[in-house]
Amino acid sequence: MPHRLTEANVLEVWEDGLGSNPAARSLLLASVAAPAGQSVADLPLSAVNSLLLELRCCAFGDALPCTADCPACGDSLDVTVAVGELRPGAAGGGTGEGGAVPATGTLTAYGMTVTYRALTGRDVRDVDPTAPRARQALLRRCVVDVSPPADDLPDEVLEQVARRLPGLDPGADTVLTLNCPQCGHCWEAALDIADHLWTDVSGYAHRLLHEVHALARAYGWSEADVLSISPTRRHFYLEASTG
Repeated sequence: MPHRLTEANVLEVWEDGLGSNPAARSLLLASVAAPAGQSVADLPLSAVNSLLLELRCCAFGDALPCTADCPACGDSLDVTVAVGELRPGAAGGGTGEGGAVPATGTLTAYGMTVTYRALTGRDVRDVDPTAPRARQALLRRCVVDVSPPADDLPDEVLEQVARRLPGLDPGADTVLTLNCPQCGHCWEAALDIADHLWTDVSGYAHRLLHEVHALARAYGWSEADVLSISPTRRHFYLEASTG
């Protein structure tokens, strides 16, 4: 798949993503920007976010318009964030043929030494967030070794793992610090990069399909015929067909 979004592939990407859950859709989008042969599912979340930001910047520009409601006064706040402000630092603990490798850490609790790793895209995709004890299931996937061996880990140990994950992969979560100009309240709001990008991709695909529809009705062209025409010439034909 090409390393960027184009008119030639955006409809395919959009169609493939329609039936996917948000986590799978995030990996689909990241795979467009990834080097050929790279398994994005096994990248740490910060590396997935880096790919999403790269794709977003190349396809739709550096500025991300965002809207948030102030939790104190309810006023709506419009913020534009530059992609460069959101790029995570170097992800993972090393680099192999597939790219960034999830970093690992160790903790000792309840008489056990636990080695754990950063979450990957595969972890998030494969755990149903609506399932009972989904959080514990996700955290258990991070555990790579327990000494002495144990069939299961207490929830208290898993929570200790959870508290250490942000430090292991700082770019895994994207959080904006916002300040309300109406009441002065300051708060942190999560930004879902994949969801933001999917909204852009969906809008792009719909615009293309509407152009295909209009020109097919006006001239009898096929979808392939319409998409083979440059955007500038297509715009002319669209205006001419309605003029």
